[in-house]
Amino acid sequence: MAVSKRWHIALSTTESSRPINMSIPKKTGFFFCAVIVAFVLIFIGSIAYVAYNHNKIAEAQDIIKENELLKERLFTLSFEIDSIMTKLKLMENWEDKIRSDKNFKSINKEIREMGVGGLPQVDTTFTYSDELNLDYNITLNKIIQLKSKVKFDYQTHEQLYNLVELKDALYKSTPSIYPTYGRISDPFGWRIHPITKERTFHYGLDFGNITGTPVYATADGVIMSTGKQKYFGKFIAISHKFGYQTNYAHLHKMYVKKGDEVKRGQIIGEMGNSGRSTGTHLHYEVLRYNKYRNPYEHLNKLEDDIIISKN
Repeated sequence: MAVSKRWHIALSTTESSRPINMSIPKKTGFFFCAVIVAFVLIFIGSIAYVAYNHNKIAEAQDIIKENELLKERLFTLSFEIDSIMTKLKLMENWEDKIRSDKNFKSINKEIREMGVGGLPQVDTTFTYSDELNLDYNITLNKIIQLKSKVKFDYQTHEQLYNLVELKDALYKSTPSIYPTYGRISDPFGWRIHPITKERTFHYGLDFGNITGTPVYATADGVIMSTGKQKYFGKFIAISHKFGYQTNYAHLHKMYVKKGDEVKRGQIIGEMGNSGRSTGTHLHYEVLRYNKYRNPYEHLNKLEDDIIISKN
């Protein structure tokens, strides 16, 4: 018996009892089945493709929004950096004024620029967006310059702070005021001694006034010694920083003792006539590194008059 090479299809409805018979070649049947399967697969694939691309489009839109937000943040950050740079410039102007007022060496403008110079750096992170990459690299280099400027200014400000502290300490420790009230009755230098009548060197200044006239420390320091000597009578010696020493002789009273810390302008005793003396007066001496100096040069000395030296 031969195998049929055709497909027989019977179609019927509920309204008709008579079926409709169809007959198609078997190959044609396979072809239509394949077309239907292919159509179904293409339809399902199209739906999947549309859904996939819809998600990609949504992600791309989110990325675009983030990029716009990032641009805004970069602009804000760049503006803040410019604001900080402006404030640093103002601080530099203040520093220059302080250096000028204190007679300190100024910072050369070219040296300041060298402190924040250097070749610009390029980061290629955002290679798919020229505009974003440009904004990012501009901001990046501003941050690098700001970091260098802060570091340089910190060093110069620290140096200035140390100089101001040093100058302040030097001023406070340098004899610079009158040790008492009164007229200068005997200067520093060679003289005929009022008692021995011999030509001798007078190592201090004599201030004449009445007994009990206050005697002041002429600089910050520590009481080195107090006591009574044959020639100086009641005396006080003060040790100051930077090699200075001051001596106060022929006192009537002493208000300090060895080891006391004193401040410039503090009353340390009273003028008197003790020791070898022809009348009430204060004998005042200034030494630096054990070398006698003319006390007259240390009367009413201003801060700007005092400089750091080894003499």
